[in-house]
Amino acid sequence: MADDQYKPLDEFKNKKNIVWVIMSASMCLFVLFVLFTGLGGGIIGSVYSVMLWCGIFGGVLARFIDKHGWIGFGIGSAVGMACFILAPLILSSINGS
Repeated sequence: MADDQYKPLDEFKNKKNIVWVIMSASMCLFVLFVLFTGLGGGIIGSVYSVMLWCGIFGGVLARFIDKHGWIGFGIGSAVGMACFILAPLILSSINGS
């Protein structure tokens, strides 16, 4: 076997792979869209789901810019929790109730 042969597991080790940032950002944006529009109908009923996807995005983004991934995950989770708390307040002020 040659050393220059493609190794699929090397893509998981590559911190500069933009695909992970795009995938986690799209899932994070989808969860936040459902949360802030109220279209979910109870799909996003748990703070843990918002914290998870925002945290995954924060962790992947932190690793992409060569920072510590767990710190990014913690910051992303805190942002997700804040969004979960603020979403009902923003929705009620828009709807006027």
